[in-house]
Formats: sequence, C-alpha cells, structure tokens
Amino acid sequence: MMARVFAVTAVGVGLVVLGCQSRGGDVSGVGNSIISGVRQTVNRINPDDVRGATTELDEPEEIELGRAVSSALGSRYKLLRDDPLTRYVALVGNAVAQQSDRPDLRYYFGVLDTTEVNAFAAPGGYVFITRGTLLLMRDEATLAAVLAHEIGHIALRHHVETIKTEKQAALTKGIGASALRVGSGYIRGAAGSAATAPLHSPLMNVLADGAFNAVLKGFSRAEEEQADAVGVKYTARAGYDPAGLRDFLRAVEDGGKQPAKSGFVAKFTATHPGTDERLRDQDNQLKTMPAGGRRAATRFEQRAMKPPSPPAR
Repeated sequence: MMARVFAVTAVGVGLVVLGCQSRGGDVSGVGNSIISGVRQTVNRINPDDVRGATTELDEPEEIELGRAVSSALGSRYKLLRDDPLTRYVALVGNAVAQQSDRPDLRYYFGVLDTTEVNAFAAPGGYVFITRGTLLLMRDEATLAAVLAHEIGHIALRHHVETIKTEKQAALTKGIGASALRVGSGYIRGAAGSAATAPLHSPLMNVLADGAFNAVLKGFSRAEEEQADAVGVKYTARAGYDPAGLRDFLRAVEDGGKQPAKSGFVAKFTATHPGTDERLRDQDNQLKTMPAGGRRAATRFEQRAMKPPSPPAR
C-alpha cells in the first residue's frame, strides 16, 4: 500500500494537540510514502528479534507507529482545514484525555472531511472524528463521549495485540523486529520536543500497514465494550453528562433506520457491531453513574454546527 505525502503539523493543516504533557514528539513532515510494500529481507535472525516479537512497543515507538497510521489515514480521507473547529474538538478531547488512564500521553485530534459516520484511534494518542459524526451530534457531552471512547482504545492499548501479531509474522518473513528500534530512536529535545530517525525501517512498514488496516476494520466486540465502559467514566470525570455515548448510539440506530440516512451511518455500524447490545450496556452502566453533568448544547452549536471556515489565503 502506497500512501501519499500527508504532513501532520499543528493547526495549519487541521490536526491539533493541546496541553502541557509532552512525551510525544514533533509530528511535522510525516509522509513520503511511509506505508509501502516491504521488499527487504535479512538472512540472519537476531536473538533480540525473537524477544522483540513477543513484547510491546515502548511509548516512543508507539507514537511513531501512530504517526505512520495517521499518514495513511490522510491518504484515504481529506483532513478538514477548519482551524477553529479542530481546535474546539481538541479542547474537548484533551479535557477528557486528562481523565483517562494515560493522562500523560500527548493527544492529537483531527476532523476528517467526509460524511461517513466514524471515528478512529491510532496508536500513540492520535484521534480522528469525521464531519458526518459531528452532524449526528446535538451537544458537547456527546462529542466528549465519542472522543472518550476512542481515547479509551488508546489508553487500554487495544492496538498491542495487532502489533504483536504483525511482529511475529514479520519475524517469520525474516524482517527483524530490532529494525524498529534502529529506525525509530527518539532524541529528547528542548521543551519536550523530540527528533526521530527515518521511518522507513522494514518492520515499521509492516507494523504500520497492519495497524492501519486494524484501525479501519475496527476493534473486537470485547474491546469496543471496554472502550465504551471507560469512555463513560472519562466523560463523567471531565464533568460531562455520562449519557452522551448512549445518546450518540441512539442517533446512529435511528439514522440507520431512515432510508435517507442509512448509507450515512453504514460505515459506523459495519465497524461497531451490536448497537442494541451496547445501548443496553450503556443503560445498565448509567444506573451506577452520578446523574447530571454539563451538556453545553449552545456552545456545541456555535462551534461545531456552523459552516466550515474558508481556507486561509
């Protein structure tokens, strides 16, 4: 799979990170066909590769993998160039992320310019939501809940099993797992910035390809249920009404029953199975959650439902 160049920078191209936590690095200049076919092999298996194939990535490697997956997403979907909207999504997302099980990770948020109803979580703190998903929402609590669900996948490291499987498969093909460390060393810089070596190691290509396909396909039912459960908790901890995710799932269910909207939500229902069951789980979980919390419907309408800002000249 060849990915076109997709530079992930700050507000200027529509991907925003906010807050002071900084274990991640500068994400400008990502691209140059990161996801490419692997044509290189090695003739000798390094013992470190055998050990590495069964271990998790460390955080800098996870972040770099997330950058590669984000680059591939940028070749499939257009990133919406609406700085105020993206900054608003990032503000809400970071408020929730600070209540997650990985609050020290730096999170990046982007809005994808498609009417598909979907959201994506890439390794290392990269969260994307589509314009079509925003159109199904009616308040900020619902936005916070959907972002919290995606943050839950990252906080619970749901990408790890896919990464382990891809590592083991790469090892059998003679692609050394230690190549990832050679190609992805982070050097801590001033103000928490980081520099990285080239991303084009054979193993990184394999892992990025596998992780990208997993992100598009969606997580397992068990992982979706886990992300639902922690997402509701993160939302409530951030001061929002914890019923936001339930409300969104109902909107998806209702939209799928309407002929005019059935195609609008088809992608979400394909990658997030069991909406009825998830709604029942939400109702049960909400019985144990404190009632109330802010909805911020007016602010959401003002910031998320207005026409996109024209691109800067």
